[in-house]
Amino acid sequence: MKKQIVLALLAVLTVGWFASCNKINFHGNGELPQKSQQFINQYFPNSNILYSKWDDGHYEVKLSGNVELEFDLNGNWIEIDCHHAPVPAGIIPAEIADYATINYPNNFIVKISRHNQHYEMELNNGLDFDFTLSNNNDGNNGGNSQVTLPNAAQMFIAQYFAGTTVVNVELDDFIYEVLLSNGVELDFDMNGNWREVDCHTFAVPQGIVPGSIVNYLSTNHPNHFVVKIEVKNQRYEIELNNHLDLVFDINGNFLYMD
Repeated sequence: MKKQIVLALLAVLTVGWFASCNKINFHGNGELPQKSQQFINQYFPNSNILYSKWDDGHYEVKLSGNVELEFDLNGNWIEIDCHHAPVPAGIIPAEIADYATINYPNNFIVKISRHNQHYEMELNNGLDFDFTLSNNNDGNNGGNSQVTLPNAAQMFIAQYFAGTTVVNVELDDFIYEVLLSNGVELDFDMNGNWREVDCHTFAVPQGIVPGSIVNYLSTNHPNHFVVKIEVKNQRYEIELNNHLDLVFDINGNFLYMD
C-alpha cells in the first residue's frame, strides 16, 4: 500500500515538473507577449494559433497552415518557417529580398531565422544562404555590413558597381568576401585589391579584365563574355558565359583551358 502511494506521488510530481518546465498553451495566444501577438495578427491574419510553448528561453508557436514561429522573451521573432509557402514580404530585410529576387526570380523564401544581425534563409528549392546585416529594426529595414572594407575596395565597388549596395561582408582567412545586392560576389585582400569578381550570369564590367585578355577573347571567343575573373598565384583564371575556363599569366598571355 505504501509502495503504491509513493509511486502515485512520484507520478504527480513528475507530471508537475514537466508541466512547469515545458509550458504549453493549447488555447490561443494567452501566454505570448503582446508584441508576438501583434506580429501574428499583422503577417498571418488568416491563421489560427494551434498552440504556443515556452521552451529553452523562447516561445514556439504553431499556426494553422503549417506555419511555425519562434519568439524571444520580449516577443521579437527569431525564426519563421512557412515550409512550402512564402514568408510574408514585410518580414524579410530589403537586401535579402533583393538578392533572392535578382538571383532566384523563380523561387521564394520559405524560412528565415536571425540571431543578432546574422540571418539565415531557405528557398523553396532547398538552397540555404547566410547574411550579416546591421542597423536593422525588426528585420524590416536595410543596413550595411558590420565589417568595414578598405578604402580601395570601397572605391572599386563605387567605380564598377555603382547603384548596388553591399549586402554582406565577411573577413575570412585575410580575405574580404563581399556580396552585393545584384548578386555579384567579390573578394579583396587586406589592402583592398580585388582578387575575384564573380558576376554569375552577366558580364564583368569593362576595365576589370586586363586589356591583353580582352583582345585575346575578342579574337578567339567573340560571341562570349567574361562572367568571372580571379587572380591568384600570378595567374588570371577566367570563366566565360559558356562555362569555358581559361588561364592566363600575370601579363595576360593565354596559357591553357582548364
